[in-house]
This record gives sequence, C-alpha cells and structure tokens, in this order.
Amino acid sequence: MDIFYSGKKKTAAAAILTIVCCILMVAFPSTVLRSARKAIDLWMLDVLPALLPFFICSGFLQNLGVMRYLRSGIFPFAMSALSGYPMGAGIIGGLRRSGEVSLDEAKKMLSYCSTSGPAFMIGAVGAGMLGSGQIGMIIAVSHYIGSLINGFIHGGISLNRRKKTGTVSHAHDEGDSRIIQNSLYDALTDSILMSLKSVGIILAYIVMFMFITDIITISGIMNSLEKPWAEALLKGLIEMTVGCEAAAGCIGISETVKCVICTFMISWGGLSVIGQTMSMLAGTGITVGYVVAMKLTHGLFSAAAAFTIALFML
Repeated sequence: MDIFYSGKKKTAAAAILTIVCCILMVAFPSTVLRSARKAIDLWMLDVLPALLPFFICSGFLQNLGVMRYLRSGIFPFAMSALSGYPMGAGIIGGLRRSGEVSLDEAKKMLSYCSTSGPAFMIGAVGAGMLGSGQIGMIIAVSHYIGSLINGFIHGGISLNRRKKTGTVSHAHDEGDSRIIQNSLYDALTDSILMSLKSVGIILAYIVMFMFITDIITISGIMNSLEKPWAEALLKGLIEMTVGCEAAAGCIGISETVKCVICTFMISWGGLSVIGQTMSMLAGTGITVGYVVAMKLTHGLFSAAAAFTIALFML
C-alpha cells in the first residue's frame, strides 16, 4: 500500500512539473525557441558526430556477441574516454541488460566509465572557451585521473568479468548461433536503429535542460549571486556546457580557478548528463541516487587533481 501511494505521489509530482513547464513555454515562447536552437546546434555540431559512429560500432559488436570476449572494464572506459558522455553508460547498460555483467559489476564499471571526451575538454572548453589548449589538457588529465580514483573508491577497477557457468567454447557456440539466427545485415540495422534512438534521447535532454537554464537566468535568480563564479557553478550543476561558457566569461578570477571550476562541472556532468545516463541505464537496476553520488565524487576528485596540477603549470 505504501508503495502504491508513493507511486501516486511521484506521478502527481511529475504531472505538476510538466504542467508548469507547459505554462512557462506558453509564457516565454521566444526563450523556448532560443533554447531549442542552441541545444539543437550543440547536438548537431558536437554531440551527433562524436557519438553516433561509436554507438553504431559498439552496438554492432554487442549484437555479434563479440563483447563477451572483451575485458568488460577496459572496453567501456576506452569508448567513453574517446567519445564522451553518455557512451560508457550506453555500453554498460547493454552489457547489464544482456546478462553479461552483474548489477554490482555494472555499478563498479560505471564509476570510472562515465567520462567526457578529449575533443570537448581540450578543444571546445580549453582552446575555444578558455583560450588555452594547455588548460584544456589539464582539465582532461584531471578528469581521467578523477575517474580512475572514483573507480577504486567505488569498489575497484573491474578488468575482468565475473566468471560464468560454462566454458569458453560454450560461449563461442552461443555467439555463433546468434549470428546464424540473425544475419549481419539485421545486426547492423538493429544497432543503427538503437543508436538513432539513443542520440535522439540525448537531444531531448539537452533541449530540456537548456530551457531550464535559460528560464532560471531570465527569472533573476542568478542576479542574487554576488560572485560570478557562483553563477557559473549553478549553471554548470544543471548543464555543464552552459556552465563552462559562464566560467570562461568570469572577470576577476584566475585561470587556475576557472580550470578547477570547469573540471568539476565536466566531471559532475550536470543534471542533463545524469538524465542522459539514466536513460542509457534503463532496466539495469542502477538507481539515480547511485549515479548522483558517483558523479559528485568524480567531480570532487577531478577538481582536486586540477588544482594540484594547475599550481605547477599555470
């Protein structure tokens, strides 16, 4: 009975929030259009080219059964480090739903396989927003150091999957039968369709949180914050790209402070990235509470690493 009432409360809260969003969209149509355009531009120019090829390739490998022969901890980390959010979560979600890894293993892998990509950190944030490729490099190195520390803190780096009942030859036979039953064309088509669905979900989250950030900005809440870096940090807690842009434009703070703030925001990811991550983890049993705690510690570890490195390099 308690669960029933709890479910009704969540549904009512979601309905109220949706109604409020609809009212805001009617009240501020120009803001909606501006937010949507910015989000779509960001998605088309940066997110889609970076993620879609990797999503298709990883999905195709999983459909072929190749993923079972790869070290489960290394592959998601490498793909996540190369392509960025939420690639690692997408691979881990697929492994968990197919039964390749246990819930505990999936949570351990997620703690260090949820990362941004080097092109975004070094190119977009470092060289583009902050005007320094060196700062971008510090952010990237600190981000990955924080990710590895996070992995050890949350249960240890998983280099090998838990051994399952059965022999390797049995797994090989199972993979072969899957390929026989489903042609290569079907496997590729399925991976393309699932990849398009995934990047479409990511677009929706970017649009939604870009709109929320803009509404908070025009509401005047940001004006109550005396420090410009505090405003940037608040924006970054919601959407990391917007937060990094705001931090880069802050006047009166050092490059070291900008570097640390941007590193924290990128490693935290923002509510937008957390929402994207949860969509990739649907049906895995991983809760949003765990993801929030894991991303928060990642942000803190990365920020500490960035501060230490920046003391010697900036």
